[in-house]
Amino acid sequence: MVAVGVMGALPLTSIAHCATTSSYQQTRYGVVGCKVPALVQIDSVFGFAASELQGDFRKPSQLFLGNGFRVSGRQSQWQRSALDIRAVDAAQPFDYESRKLQELEKSSKLKVGIVGFGNYGQFLAARITSQGHRVLAHSRTDYSEKAQELGVTYFRNADDFCEEHPEVVLLCTSILSTVAVLQSLPLQRLRRNTLFVDVLSVKEFPKNLFLQALPAEFDVLCTHPMFGPESGKGSWAGLPFVYDKVRISNGRRSRIADRFLDIFASEGCRMVKMTCAEHDRYAAGSQFITHTVGRVLGKLGLESTPINTKGYETLLRLVENTEGDSFDLYYGLFMYNPNATEELERLEIAFDSIKRQLFGQLHDVLRKQLFGANVADKARLPHDPSNSSSTNGISKNGGSGIASNSNTALPILESVLGNSNELDKDSDSISKSSKQ
Repeated sequence: MVAVGVMGALPLTSIAHCATTSSYQQTRYGVVGCKVPALVQIDSVFGFAASELQGDFRKPSQLFLGNGFRVSGRQSQWQRSALDIRAVDAAQPFDYESRKLQELEKSSKLKVGIVGFGNYGQFLAARITSQGHRVLAHSRTDYSEKAQELGVTYFRNADDFCEEHPEVVLLCTSILSTVAVLQSLPLQRLRRNTLFVDVLSVKEFPKNLFLQALPAEFDVLCTHPMFGPESGKGSWAGLPFVYDKVRISNGRRSRIADRFLDIFASEGCRMVKMTCAEHDRYAAGSQFITHTVGRVLGKLGLESTPINTKGYETLLRLVENTEGDSFDLYYGLFMYNPNATEELERLEIAFDSIKRQLFGQLHDVLRKQLFGANVADKARLPHDPSNSSSTNGISKNGGSGIASNSNTALPILESVLGNSNELDKDSDSISKSSKQ
């Protein structure tokens, strides 16, 4: 279909009505431009009716004028020539195929609202927006400039945030502030099919909180990306992502939860479906112990040396990673995971056991040097794993022993024997003593 511009009238014997939206079928002659506000009397020139003056052919050196209109054309042997086309009909956004394509594209994208737009919230928002999802953000601190850099719509007011009706509300708060933040949200302004998601390092706590505080119409998905801005600043491929569909309705709501999980699956995360109780049990034996050991080593003030071993460099990185996190995170891992206390006690018992083994070995060596090998062998306990002995300060395995003069050995012996009562206690007694 061709729409043409102003050029004149058609001087042929007929009455023709030409408009800017007129359409013509192709014949031997064609109109180049046409804009007729009313009926036009057309004089005969070539002897064919105005209805035949259709198509896109021109007759050279002929210009037909009449009543303020002008049409130029040329005769051709049924060979099409280029027209001065002003507009051509094409597929428009409102046609069926385009509408369906837009609907499919829209249905695969989510409107995700992030509550708590700190370091971790920004870390997740950057990857979510890169996948084409729309991201809203709300936080007590003004992060509007950072949100603009990431292509995120930022709201200082919680009411304005909720009135945007995000399909997913993603809590990226600290463990200790989760209750207060959730209570501050005007939940009545959200749609009843809203999906609430958390990314806390503990799972039983947010699960119980959501089930108690949220209306029954809201869906609940508990997740824990086992990585952060440092460990996940490059690719997420192979990094574990734990999730538990606590309360997900069927139908469209289930598809929303699946699309949210696909954000991480499409990045290559190793998706681990696990209950919240199982997660806390495993995390106490891994994450909490890791943070505890890292902070204990941090108290020692470890420094790099010119002769670092690979193991020592691993410890330095552990200290750096754990001390880079806030103490509130570490305290939350302890406070809101019931398995953490048990793991802390086991760690304490294990450390006392190592101390007993070291001092027990030293105790036996000193007895040999003071009283001789025979006396030491008789005094050795049946369960003592030590089989080493020394003669004149030199151990049989070639290592250096402790000098057997009284000036050196007696002070050490007195120090060791002074703790003999502690050495003979069992593990449970040591654990109780350390707590007091």
